Amino acid sequence: MRNFKSCSVTFPLFEKTDVRGANAHPLFKYLTEKKAFEGFDLNHPIGKILSSMLQEKFPETLVGDSIKWNFTKFLIDRTGNVVSRVEPTTSPMEMEEAIKSLLGK
Repeated sequence: MRNFKSCSVTFPLFEKTDVRGANAHPLFKYLTEKKAFEGFDLNHPIGKILSSMLQEKFPETLVGDSIKWNFTKFLIDRTGNVVSRVEPTTSPMEMEEAIKSLLGK
């Protein structure tokens, strides 16, 4: 956990957090309950690699709706509704229009 006092911020900004399993942070439990895992895009080169690697080395992570890999993203509207779940094969730039739509721009 780091405090950035030089930026006038005195609260913790970073802390390791479990995102799946029995010790998953309540935020990630909520997010994954609201938006299920729908699979990786196997037409995307990274999707094929992730799916294959997880199946071979960590098959238990593919069961259920938990976070499968780093860079899973969730879009949440202004009132806290989980609008969509975006897997690592989608870059943040590809989400631009959806974000603008949620912002009303």
